[in-house]
Amino acid sequence: MTRRPSLLPAPASALGGPGKMRSPTRGASNRSSARLHPTEPAPSLLARECRHPRGRRPVREACLEPPASPPGTVHDLRPELSAHLRQRLEALGSGFRHNLALLGPAGSGKSVLLETVLRPCPSGPLTVHCHLQRGSLREFLRRFATAVLQAAVQPSRPLAYEALIEHASLASPRTAQAVRQLERYETGHLSAEAFAHTLDLIPTLFHELQRPCVLVMDEFLFLEDLQLAHAFHELGKRVMTWPFALFLLTSSSPYRAKMILRERLHLLFGQFEVLSMPSVDARAAMAWIGEACPSAIRMPSVAEFLLQWIGPSPWYLSVFLRRIQELARLSRARRSEETVWLRAAWDLVGHPDGPLYHWCLTRVEQAVHQRAGSAARDVLLAIAHGARTSQAIVDKLGTRRNLSEALQGLVEHDLVERKGTCWIIPDQLLATWLLGVLGPRERYGSLDRAAAQRSFEQALTEEWAAWQTTVNRSLSQRLETLLNQFHNETVSLDSKTGRLPAFANIRTQRLDRADVAYLVADGEGRRWCCAVAEGRLDENAITAFQAFCASQQPKPVRKVVVAQRAMDLNAKLLAKACNMWVWESEDLNLLFLLYGQPPLRGG
Repeated sequence: MTRRPSLLPAPASALGGPGKMRSPTRGASNRSSARLHPTEPAPSLLARECRHPRGRRPVREACLEPPASPPGTVHDLRPELSAHLRQRLEALGSGFRHNLALLGPAGSGKSVLLETVLRPCPSGPLTVHCHLQRGSLREFLRRFATAVLQAAVQPSRPLAYEALIEHASLASPRTAQAVRQLERYETGHLSAEAFAHTLDLIPTLFHELQRPCVLVMDEFLFLEDLQLAHAFHELGKRVMTWPFALFLLTSSSPYRAKMILRERLHLLFGQFEVLSMPSVDARAAMAWIGEACPSAIRMPSVAEFLLQWIGPSPWYLSVFLRRIQELARLSRARRSEETVWLRAAWDLVGHPDGPLYHWCLTRVEQAVHQRAGSAARDVLLAIAHGARTSQAIVDKLGTRRNLSEALQGLVEHDLVERKGTCWIIPDQLLATWLLGVLGPRERYGSLDRAAAQRSFEQALTEEWAAWQTTVNRSLSQRLETLLNQFHNETVSLDSKTGRLPAFANIRTQRLDRADVAYLVADGEGRRWCCAVAEGRLDENAITAFQAFCASQQPKPVRKVVVAQRAMDLNAKLLAKACNMWVWESEDLNLLFLLYGQPPLRGG
């Protein structure tokens, strides 16, 4: 029987799926080469109906549930965020509670981060880690009760539910008895009461063992699917009244999660600190790449490009490393860096049966089928091709019809983000797929495999060449190019919203310090002065820049401090006091993304 290619991401056994981030060389499968080149043609790009292979769940549910990963070494790819989480957990033992919400797309490494931080400690808080999934209230009751029993017993190996209850009867009998009492709800209709009593297992566990609790609700938005009118209200009441429990919520849908936190969990007591998954730490990631794929570490430029391309999604990197490792093993002749990199990218992202191809496809299909139809696809392609504002999108499409609805749908699916009046696609791999795969097919119709591969490789080669050209330039040179790209857009940076005017003339000056350059930009009767530091800015540098601005004629309407490294706190406060706009690495990378430049090296 001829195998029909699936529109879903490849199974976890083949990919290491979005979820646990481990070394892909351990337990890896060698089936990828057969999987990547099917004999049948690919399915249509935007199929009307896309079902799970077993016919039980629609594609949205299937593709966004991170599958399990093969065993291996867990790598901490975000040490700063891990240290912050550990600080919050240690403070709980001292009576200070600060609830947390950890948000990031599927595959960004949330589960692995929690695994590295929430290690069992005999004298520390108890961790009740409940992995929510789409399902009935009965399934939620069993899942939550199992998490509570595991926290009470802390078994050295996985145990069945009944075995957990037996062990808990010895270690914490009152908690085991409370779990037994929940069984009466399995056949009843008292849904709200069952939900409330299930949550109340936490105070029972605390009072019996006299240890504070960390309640982790992984993918907490699935509470909406329990068909309860007040699920978040019940959760919010307990957030406010349980000083012994730290709530840690995670979600792979950042936009919707922020809406819920703002509208239904905006509490008088027990506010949530929202943490977004940042890009991986370059040093930690390079160490992981060296262990996982020695052939990739021998191509340092490829490894660096991959790091800036994947952004906050280590899963992408895991899939690429496995494919590069396979190509190195299968190839008899030594290939150039560019050849290996382009072949791996085509196999994974450009080929119609590539796993990341399907991942991008299903993400776009969700928005197209649920909000504004094809308008959402057209708007997304326009943004990928450089339309930064709503007016630019209208100019490119030639119509304003359904624009607001399409943009709102794309935001709700976390495909685009709004920064001031500008729109960006935060997932750069998705943006490349739009430019190199979906865009050509929409423009030219059906393409044969050779034409599709040429189109994809052209788009990727242009991005690769731009990265190689740009990444080795000095920060002042990159900023000068950036200022020349401004075209009267409005953007949000450094907690401010400001207009980025078009400049007619930009000149660079260097005074006393070799590592600080001054840029003076003139346009439309206004002047900007920028201090660009390759190193670390201190108070003396801020004072010198303020004196430079005071000597200018005409006076600058905007003073901008650009720092590649984190600024000294006193220097930053002084810059704010002098009414300077501070652009640090995060702000710079946002501007570079907005105007089509690679991010800072190691950023």
